[in-house]
Amino acid sequence: MAESNPQSGAPTVGTGEPQYGGYTRFELELEFVQCLANPWYLNHLATQKLLDNTSFISYLDYLQYFKQPQYAKFLTYVR
Repeated sequence: MAESNPQSGAPTVGTGEPQYGGYTRFELELEFVQCLANPWYLNHLATQKLLDNTSFISYLDYLQYFKQPQYAKFLTYVR
């Protein structure tokens, strides 16, 4: 049975790491970063004016940690 993380309210499983819809934050961020390789998705973000949103730009800056080798090894590019 999943417990609840008192700080975020998200359920936790086994390792104590919060789960969001059954996925860890890292898994969700990884999927999002991989979506950024899709030009149609980038176009969608632009048409929604998200690329002008300072909070969104800050989030993209936070995701720069995927440049580090210990995280970059999880990135895949599907042709």
